[in-house]
Amino acid sequence: MTPIELYEFLRSQYSGFEVDSICQIEKTCKRTEFCKNKQSRPVLDFDEIKENYYNKIGVDKKPASVDAVCVGDSQKYFCFVELKGWRIYISKLDKQKRSVSETAGGYNLSGKLKDSQRLCCELTSDNDIFSDMPIVFLLVTDIDVNKNGIDNFNYNLNALASTSTVIYSECITKSRQTLNSEIYIQHDYICCKDFDEHMKNL
Repeated sequence: MTPIELYEFLRSQYSGFEVDSICQIEKTCKRTEFCKNKQSRPVLDFDEIKENYYNKIGVDKKPASVDAVCVGDSQKYFCFVELKGWRIYISKLDKQKRSVSETAGGYNLSGKLKDSQRLCCELTSDNDIFSDMPIVFLLVTDIDVNKNGIDNFNYNLNALASTSTVIYSECITKSRQTLNSEIYIQHDYICCKDFDEHMKNL
C-alpha cells in the first residue's frame, strides 16, 4: 500500500473526519480568530478516527494518537501530524503551573506515533503496512519556529518583552529537543502558517 492509498482507504472508511485544513483540528484555533494565515490542505482528524474506532469495538481506555494524518503533494510520504501550540501558554505565563521544559517533555510524541501506526495496522488489517512505506512526523506549532524573538506576535503579552523573548526561544528549543529525542523517523518542526507550503515538498 502506498501513502496515498492508505490515506484514501482511511478517508473512505471515515469520510466524515476529513477537514478542510489543519486549522480545524486544534480546538483553540476553532474558538479564536487570531490567525490570519488559514491553511487549506485537507487532513484527516485522527483523534476522531481513533475515538470512533475504539468506541465501536468497546475499548474504554484508548491509546494515544496524533492529531491528524495526511499526504503531501508528491504523495511519497504518509504524514503523522501533532499540533502543540505555545501562544496561549506564553500569553498567560504568570498562570502556568508547568515549566516550558515540563510541558514540552510531556508531549508523548513517540507514544502517539507508535499508537497511531498500530491503529493504522488494525484499520487496514495489515501489520506490515509501514515496513516499506515512507512516513514523516510533523510537529506543528502556532509560533514561528524560525524566529528567535517575538517580532511576529500580533497580540499582547502580559510578561515583560525581554522575558517573553527568552520564553519564546525556550519554547522552540525545548519542543525541538523533545522531537529529536523521541522521533527517529524523518521529522520536522514547523509553524502552522507554513503547513500548506511545507506539504508541497512531501
